[in-house]
Amino acid sequence: MTRDFGFGDKENERKLDVSQFSPREGNDPSRDDLSLGDKAADRAGFKSREAVERVARMRKPSQPFDQAFVRAPIEVINRFKTFCNETGMSYGEALDELMRRAKV
Repeated sequence: MTRDFGFGDKENERKLDVSQFSPREGNDPSRDDLSLGDKAADRAGFKSREAVERVARMRKPSQPFDQAFVRAPIEVINRFKTFCNETGMSYGEALDELMRRAKV
């Protein structure tokens, strides 16, 4: 049984000279396959199915709370709410800040 599988003729066997070949330069290491795949998926409009990490809210030290009902003209209430919206403060934090500014 021959092992040349019909591709070679032992009498006229020529070997391929690979001494002139050199390895190709690799891809840029900064452009790995994963990032290329992510960029292609973004261009195609695919959304990631990976779970979004939830960040736990850091709560301030607990202290006793109470409520105060404030009856005021709607213009004053609207200014107070606008102040809270612009600063991102809760009503309690805004009340504390305004009292601090009034030095109360």
